[in-house]
Amino acid sequence: MNPQFLLVIVGVFATSGGLMLAVGLALRDAQRKEAKFQRRLGNGIHQPEPTPEILAREATNWLDRRFYLLLERSGSRLSVISALTVLIAAAAIGCTLGLVVLEDFLAGVVGLFLGALLPLGWWGSQKVRRLKKMQRELPGALDMLADALHAGQTLERAAELVAAQIPAPLKDEFSHCVAMLRLGHSPVAVMERMARRIPLPEFQVFATAVLVHRQTGGNLAQLTTRLAGAARDRQEFFSHLGAQTVAARYSAIGLVTAATLGLAVLVMARPEYLAFFLQSELGPGLLIAAGALLLFGTLWMWRVANVKY
Repeated sequence: MNPQFLLVIVGVFATSGGLMLAVGLALRDAQRKEAKFQRRLGNGIHQPEPTPEILAREATNWLDRRFYLLLERSGSRLSVISALTVLIAAAAIGCTLGLVVLEDFLAGVVGLFLGALLPLGWWGSQKVRRLKKMQRELPGALDMLADALHAGQTLERAAELVAAQIPAPLKDEFSHCVAMLRLGHSPVAVMERMARRIPLPEFQVFATAVLVHRQTGGNLAQLTTRLAGAARDRQEFFSHLGAQTVAARYSAIGLVTAATLGLAVLVMARPEYLAFFLQSELGPGLLIAAGALLLFGTLWMWRVANVKY
């Protein structure tokens, strides 16, 4: 039997099994949201399952820490085991498609990496969307906290009032904060946990202010009001920046899309042109140089538009 054919058969069976296992674990985790929340609080009878938050805090390897933080900040309901299964299944599907469709080992390797990048890109996009929602709702949440603190409410009661009025995902974080405070966790540990879960400068300053207030005292309500104003100013700055750079960003997206679609149309309409180009001496080098310049230009445009505030 042809070894390549045997490899394809094994890949198909492994991909099918991995895909079914990944879908099953994802459905299980999606249906156990409340149980997962209770495990995070440690309310279960059995030993709580390690969460991405705990694993990220204990990880010594930077790659593991980045993966756990990506899962944590994307708001994914998947457990770590389920997420790894989905990642491996996606990589196996990409590798199998490259081997079966193109019948080339190099295509299988490229498909392996592209398949693994798909779930990572999805979690990354969910992380960005989640952080944008938090940034949009944070000024109002800090205003509510300041009003409750000015009225003489405790931090637990103020967080409970905020959790009852703001939308997700900040609602989930404040609800978890209230639950941990009710269970007897120290405000220091709760604020440190929330600072990791909400990686926004204004909230990290607020968490630091709460820690300092617990140790030395101070006017926490007035500082929270100022932080709410700073968060609102920062949000207005980014809105103005997005309006000013929208033409440049869409131009970069259009150039990349046009180049990719043009190459795809040429490959489907006249594959002999690309084959002749690749068989020439300068063809592969020019193609690699064009791809590298396109990638460099895209990263440069993104870096210019990504202004720190």
